[in-house]
Amino acid sequence: MERDMANHEISKTLPVLAGVDGSPQGVEAARWAAEEAAARKVPLELFHAFTPMPGHDPAQGFGARCLREAESAVRDAVPGLPFRCALEPGDPAEQLIERSGSAAVVAVGAWGFGRTGASFLGAVARAVAARAASPVVVVRERVPASGPVIVGVDDSPDGRAALDFAFSAAAARECPLVPVRVWYDHEQEKADALMLTGCLADRTPVWPDVVVRPRLVRDRHRARGMLAEAGGARLIVVGSHRARLRSKPILGITSHALLDLASCPVAVVPPPVR
Repeated sequence: MERDMANHEISKTLPVLAGVDGSPQGVEAARWAAEEAAARKVPLELFHAFTPMPGHDPAQGFGARCLREAESAVRDAVPGLPFRCALEPGDPAEQLIERSGSAAVVAVGAWGFGRTGASFLGAVARAVAARAASPVVVVRERVPASGPVIVGVDDSPDGRAALDFAFSAAAARECPLVPVRVWYDHEQEKADALMLTGCLADRTPVWPDVVVRPRLVRDRHRARGMLAEAGGARLIVVGSHRARLRSKPILGITSHALLDLASCPVAVVPPPVR
């Protein structure tokens, strides 16, 4: 717990980074990032990566328009919030992953310009969520102004990091926190209940003002069980539980399913750096 809290304290001083791409979801990601930066009292950076093309000035092209749209959303969401813009050549996912090491959190839209379909997760969002060093929040649509923060609970390093992030998010938003433990096997119900109680007991003294409403949900599928509790939620938080496929990091089953299916923003939290 002490090491996890040390990482939490460090994150209070780092900027919030928003990747913008010209999509409506990218604009909403910038809006979410502005509100998060204001809540954390840290700087905000709006970032767009572009492919260099001969004869095209990036300062006058599509990337600059993306940033102007994001700037407008930021000023509307948090008037007076200071922020900076960055326009750099390169692959969007790789650039955001590289910059995530010096960010408190990275916000991206769920899919890119021109994409449609509520269940489609864009390649950039997928790659950044799977490989970033910081928590990544994937935004699909306008965030509800009220509602709880939902977090999936397990006793892994990823799960503990996600719970810390969720407590901090609920405290900043002054909203309830709903920790959800999804179980199925009746023989494990008591053990899961004890694990949920133990995880919360370590953290409630740190965030005494957060109203906590723990839930044990029986379902074969963890993502489905969490979504059943997420109606009206303003944020879902889950540990990344990354695996590797042919040497490349990929998201865990639950985090990937939540990114595909949830309508509210989803925060994917990696384990803390040791």
